Formats: sequence, C-alpha cells, structure tokens
Amino acid sequence: MTAKEVRDEVVTIFMAGHETTAQALTWTGYLLSLHPSVEAKLHQELTTVLNGRTPQYEDIANLRYTRMVIEESMRLYPPAHTMAREPIAPDYILGHRIPAGAIVLIAPWLLHRKASLWDQPHRFNPDRFATEPPRFTYIPFGAGQRICIGAAFAMTEAILILATVAQRYRLRLKAGHPIEPRGLITLRPRHGLPMTLERRQSCER
Repeated sequence: MTAKEVRDEVVTIFMAGHETTAQALTWTGYLLSLHPSVEAKLHQELTTVLNGRTPQYEDIANLRYTRMVIEESMRLYPPAHTMAREPIAPDYILGHRIPAGAIVLIAPWLLHRKASLWDQPHRFNPDRFATEPPRFTYIPFGAGQRICIGAAFAMTEAILILATVAQRYRLRLKAGHPIEPRGLITLRPRHGLPMTLERRQSCER
C-alpha cells in the first residue's frame, strides 16, 4: 500500500471502530443483565485468571469465556447489522442473476438468527462458541477480502474492557425500560440503555 492508503486504513480503524465496539459492549452488558448464570460463569473466569488485577494483553488467551460472551452478543446484536457489496461482474446466486454494479445487501442480523444454521438461534448461549462456527455463518466483521481491518483490534479492546468492568461491577438494566434495536449505520438501542452499576462484593474494600 502507498503511504496515503496506510493512513486511510488507520483513520478508518479509529473513526469507524470506536462506535462499533461501544455498541457491542452495550448489548453485551444488556444480555449479561438478563442472564445471571452466564454472568456468574464470566465472573468465575475473571476471578481465576485475574484475581482482581487489571487485565493485560497477555491475559486475552486465557479469557476464553469472556471472548465467547462477546462473540455471542455480536451474533445476536451485530453492530454492523447490514453490509453492502457491489459485484464487479455478473453472477448467479441461488438461480438469481446478479448484474455487475448491483447493490447486494448482506444482513448478519438475519444470518446469525437462521434456524438452519444455529441451534435455538434466539437464545443467548456463549457456550456455542466453544468451537468455531462454520465459515460464513458468523460474520460480525464481514468476510473474505473485505473483512473489517480492525477485527482483531476490536476484539482485543472489547475483551479487555469487559474484563476490567465485569470483575468490579454488575450492570443492571433500568426496570421497565423499553428495548428496541434500531438499525442505523450501526445497531443501537433506540431509547438508549440506562444501566445501574452494582459493585461486586468481592471487590469491596
């Protein structure tokens, strides 16, 4: 790449990457507040691996369940809920002709909830990521040559942030607050997600 192309990619990582990671963590906090057994399993891993200290990059390999929680959250609530692609040559998909220059929409929101690909697709179950899903069934960062250049960076910061917050606090959704996903450029809660932070007893000083 030229120096300008490198600069453009770096700008993309920081400008496009901050909101998507924030949205992923927003929905993760929401799902954890609804699933205390998953939250307890996450806390157990954080206690075992970190024992109260600040997580470091070197800890990521051992924070496997933490990663699985984020992966499952992005399956149900992918920040990039829809992607557009433009074919450079005519093609056929399932018998349908796709002309060159057409706009093809790919919707991870639908793909990640397809019953023929996922067992109990609407259930929040991080354990399903104990094994890698089949290729192209899980694409929160896209796939192929156009996969998000910041995918590894996003997962790194999401794991470290979740591990830092979750070992100290429980997040609780405001009672009665309406939840409605809104598909703008990213998938965000239409009415926000007001949460209450409850300090975990194990972290009280």
